[in-house]
Amino acid sequence: MKSWIRTLKEGRLHTKLLLTYVMLLTGTILIFGISDFRLNRSTVLDMAQKDVFTIVRKNNEIIDAKFSRIREMIYGFMEDDDFYETFSRLDKNNKTAVLAADIRIKRILDKYFAQSQDLYSVQIATSYFIFGTSSSANSEHAKNFIPISGFGNTQLDRTAKEGEGKIQWVPTYNFADMYQVSYLKSMEYDYKYLFSAVSLIQGSYYKGKFRAYTDLEDKPTLLLNFKDSLFTNVFEDSIPVRGSSYMVVDSNGQIIAHTDRSLLTTKVGLPMLKELMNDKSGVRMARIGGEQQVLAFARSNITGWLSIAVIPPSELLAPITKQYVRNMLISVAIITVVFVAFSYFLSMLITNPFRTMIRAIVNTGEGRFETRFEQSGSYEFRILMKKFNDMNENIVKLIQENYETQIREKEAQIKALNLQLDPHFMYNTLNMVSLMALEKEEYEISDIVVSLSKMLKYMVKQESNLVRFRDDLTYLESYVTIMSNRFEGAFEVIYDIDEQMLGDEVPKFFLQPLVENAFVHGFKKLSRGGKLRISCRCSKEARIYLIEDNGEGMDMAKLASMLEGSKHVGITNVNRRIHILYGEPYGLQIASVPGQGTTVTVTLPPAQEGLTCGKQD
Repeated sequence: MKSWIRTLKEGRLHTKLLLTYVMLLTGTILIFGISDFRLNRSTVLDMAQKDVFTIVRKNNEIIDAKFSRIREMIYGFMEDDDFYETFSRLDKNNKTAVLAADIRIKRILDKYFAQSQDLYSVQIATSYFIFGTSSSANSEHAKNFIPISGFGNTQLDRTAKEGEGKIQWVPTYNFADMYQVSYLKSMEYDYKYLFSAVSLIQGSYYKGKFRAYTDLEDKPTLLLNFKDSLFTNVFEDSIPVRGSSYMVVDSNGQIIAHTDRSLLTTKVGLPMLKELMNDKSGVRMARIGGEQQVLAFARSNITGWLSIAVIPPSELLAPITKQYVRNMLISVAIITVVFVAFSYFLSMLITNPFRTMIRAIVNTGEGRFETRFEQSGSYEFRILMKKFNDMNENIVKLIQENYETQIREKEAQIKALNLQLDPHFMYNTLNMVSLMALEKEEYEISDIVVSLSKMLKYMVKQESNLVRFRDDLTYLESYVTIMSNRFEGAFEVIYDIDEQMLGDEVPKFFLQPLVENAFVHGFKKLSRGGKLRISCRCSKEARIYLIEDNGEGMDMAKLASMLEGSKHVGITNVNRRIHILYGEPYGLQIASVPGQGTTVTVTLPPAQEGLTCGKQD
């Protein structure tokens, strides 16, 4: 890869231009192609989602219409006078009367429900008998088979009683599990999976009056059974998308009907089920089984169950994707051929003048400055060629001028060296001034000059960021001497220095700005009685340097700005340098009380780990 990139960098301009044009073309086509594809993809996906949602909603309306007719049948049956007369006078302890009633009730049920193709079976269930069976013996494996004493205390029985006369819908269940018929669990039979509608018959209305079954200890329950094929017949083949599936679930996620019948009675893993139930109908994108799917859903107004169609987005988009890619490839091929031909012609127009220029530059590089261009090509190239000809005419002049310039530069360097001042001359001059002051008994002037000389020597000679404390203290004492003479006894300076710390390394000039701040700000209103204490101590944890004055002090606002504001550059500089050299735990702390004075504490790390104080020279 690296060799290919190096070859491309070192290749001919003609090749680079051609590749650049092709890359620009390819990039443009890809950008617009992808943008157009995404737009079309979004439009087609949106339309497909709407179409699928329309199908699901219509299918749900068909199913609701079926359930609505069944609900009307239930209401008609509950008002039937023959059923009321038969059941209200029935003696449940008379087996002959019960079997006779079963035949009559079967005819009554057939009158209302036999014409429905959606119902699988209908019974009237009590704790002592199941009415409406295919035979009075309630034979096993028949369409209407339910164990005579098996209905009581089942989920169906509990749901009917909780409904208190309202129609209750029970999701798909396993018949053998519901009625505890153990020998049926391993068998395959027609009514293995059912869902039901149950209603506890409290009584009936007859000629505007409600006839209650209040005298009956065991109120009958109307039981209507359905197979999941009721949904399958409606949904099957209604969604013409390969890989799609459908399901019907209740609010708890239990599957009532599904394309894959092995999933019946299980629960669907759909985290957004509650949201779908609340929305009632619509289209959503959801991740199912690790893959993004389109969900079109509609909720039944009668059962409250949710019908869901699951469609892979890739299958919705597969036809348009293939057609779009094919058209784009054909378009790209045609455009590329035309563009490459045009790019080749254009690159030749650009590179031919360059070839001419390269030959001329080679001649110039070999010292033949008489080389001249014959101006041709576009305006820019003619200007470039003219400038090249002018350059060759000036080269000879420049060679001569360059030689003369070098001579002048050397002369300037010699003059600059001669003008440099030897610092010893300054020290000697200051010493001479000091001696002259002593001869005239001007001792204060002599002290100031000597202090100034020491400060100058310290500033010039010490180049390191870290110095011995004794050297920095000497510089500080010289500064204090000068300031003491300036203020003429307005303050007293007290030194409390631990001699063991004189050999420690400290930041250069780390105390002088703090002392200067005390002179300039702390003592500015004092004419007498000022005291400045400079002290230090050390321990295993840190070295502490204190600058204490009894000046005017400062309030909290001014104190807060001392280490942050731009008005106290010296103090801010010292704090930042300590942070850079030793880290954030070390630096300056300022405590001040207005009218009483200020204390500045400088905290540095211990000079050497394990020692109480610094090392000695």
